[in-house]
Amino acid sequence: MNLYKQYAKEFTEAGYSVIPDKFMSKQPAIKGWTNYCNNKPTEQEIENWSNTFHKSNVAVCLGEASGIVAVDLDCVDPAIVALVERVVPQTKIEKVGSKGWTRFFKWHDGIETDKVTHNGNIVLEVLSTKKKTTIPPSVHPSGSSYTWKGESLASIRPEELDAFPPLLIPTLKMEINKQFPDSKEVSYNKIVQGRNDALSKECARLVKEENDHLIIMSKLIKFDQANHEPPLFTDVNEFGNDHAPTNAGVFFFNHLRSYNNKRFNANQTYEDIILPTEGSEGKSRSEASENSNNPELPKPEGVLAAIMNYILKNSYIEQPSFAFSAALSLIATLSGRKFEFEGVAPNLYLLNVAPSGSGKNAPQEKIKEVLIDAKCDYLLGSGDYVSDASLMDGLPESPVRLDIIDEAGGMLKSVNRGGATYNAKMADILAELYTTSTSIFLGRQTAEGNKGRALRPNVNLLCSTTPTGLSEGVTVSAIEKGLMGRFLIFIGEGDKKARRVEHPTRLDSATIGKLQSLAAYQPEKSDKVIAGHTQDVTMIAKTDSANQMLQQAFEYFDDLRIKSEGDDVMLPIISRLYQQMLKITMIHAISRQIYAQKPLVDHNDVTFGYQTVQYFYHHMKDIITKCVFTNKTEQNAQKVLNVIVKAKDEGLSKRQLTRKTRYLKKKERNEVIEDLLEADKIEYVSLKNEGEISYVYRSK
Repeated sequence: MNLYKQYAKEFTEAGYSVIPDKFMSKQPAIKGWTNYCNNKPTEQEIENWSNTFHKSNVAVCLGEASGIVAVDLDCVDPAIVALVERVVPQTKIEKVGSKGWTRFFKWHDGIETDKVTHNGNIVLEVLSTKKKTTIPPSVHPSGSSYTWKGESLASIRPEELDAFPPLLIPTLKMEINKQFPDSKEVSYNKIVQGRNDALSKECARLVKEENDHLIIMSKLIKFDQANHEPPLFTDVNEFGNDHAPTNAGVFFFNHLRSYNNKRFNANQTYEDIILPTEGSEGKSRSEASENSNNPELPKPEGVLAAIMNYILKNSYIEQPSFAFSAALSLIATLSGRKFEFEGVAPNLYLLNVAPSGSGKNAPQEKIKEVLIDAKCDYLLGSGDYVSDASLMDGLPESPVRLDIIDEAGGMLKSVNRGGATYNAKMADILAELYTTSTSIFLGRQTAEGNKGRALRPNVNLLCSTTPTGLSEGVTVSAIEKGLMGRFLIFIGEGDKKARRVEHPTRLDSATIGKLQSLAAYQPEKSDKVIAGHTQDVTMIAKTDSANQMLQQAFEYFDDLRIKSEGDDVMLPIISRLYQQMLKITMIHAISRQIYAQKPLVDHNDVTFGYQTVQYFYHHMKDIITKCVFTNKTEQNAQKVLNVIVKAKDEGLSKRQLTRKTRYLKKKERNEVIEDLLEADKIEYVSLKNEGEISYVYRSK
């Protein structure tokens, strides 16, 4: 039964791109079928396929070539189905299958494949470019035939179909969360965790039968290829890459996460995955469990994921946290002066920290390449700050820019610790630029008048330094001024092995197109007025579930702030955590909905922002402990020692030393003196002068 031969002409003449599927299967009968999602097959190809197969099904390719998108219900739970029916509008054309229906809508650029899940099971899928759907009267693997509810798709041209509801996915997610609060909804672009029942069951079966994890992964891949179309482990839309061993490894270890101590990074490429066992890394299970409490960076969705994966693929030393920060900086810059969310703009100050030669440069260089390829290199700002004037004067002409500063330790040290006049000002300028991203930066007064004045400047920093550079640059003063409290710091791994990158690539044209679309985005007309000038800006909205999560996050960070009152070092950082979260939440929402005229923040975006900030806060506490407090103690010790050295042989009494070090608290002074005595740098001696004995501190 060659159904393709029977129906191909009819659907082709109606304007659709159709290909043959294997008979009684959803698998395509031809290789390279995704090409026909963008371009219709030729008459010769259709004729060849029609005459090649004795038996076949027929499928329509979705996306640009056919001009259609399919919404597929894949659920039998009556309560869920009833909810979906309320949210998804009826359409002119509907396909009926064994478990549910498929409704067809008119495609337009920007509709991306997505899905909604409930407790790990797929509820509904939106199928767009690089997807297909088997159509009636094709025969299902069960032996039953697909049918049309009413008219066939061939009876109507693509442009006559119903318009796709733009907020379908976020609305359905919100309604499911409302009606089923215990739902464990899994975001589409994140690593699969139990979404594919068949693979999960097969994995469980194999674990019982096999001891070798490599054999299990190999069999999982073969099972996937034999039973699924497209195979899960090579589906770029699911994992962000098409490397089956990597994705099978991620799936396998996610399946075993309940009794494995190590989490595997989805962005790492595995050829031979080693199952961690107790003591395999010199750590007990209790130690591993304790370390698992350390916050991890979340997996981004949308363009952020594409940029991050591109950077990692082309890096000699993979540093996922640096690829993460670089991707954030790019989207933040492209979104500058276009969007606001709850009173904040998308500008970010980001700092990558790792030893020299550990892969800090690649993310910075790749971001430059991407901006050049996207013809957005006008957004590239300074690679260093020569003066405070150089920092400010270009702002009126270029209020949006990304300053990529390599080896920023020297800059941070000079800015934070003063020195030249301009250095003393730069910390204040950078802090003010960050804060005035939704208002006005006043610039500086010169003999020639005001320079650097700018409305809503969106200056983004992507910097890197070494642990030593960080230690020298992060001071109590810098934090109290607020500059370092505005930086998000990402810690790299110093012992990462390098790998060959035999075939460096450029960012794919589809992602470049998305970046160009964001760069060309025109914000909405608004009534926002700054300094007498009306500002066009898109105010990003949020779902009810997102709003609830934001309220919870706000209360959490506010409680943290109240508990930190009196802590001069941590308080400036904690006070800005919620604001940082809003920025990252907004950037993630833009990344997911790159073509949307008005992106909508949902609970996935809030989760992403919250987890990112938690990662930063965790590491910042360590940095404060290791760098700031150490620096402060060392600085105090050096100051006290200098005072005692200047007294020479006469030394200083306790009263005299107290008077000369009034800037220290009693406890701090006593601790410093004790440390200097133990280090044998000073001594406490008795001196006899004109018959009177006095006790003094004297340098040795």
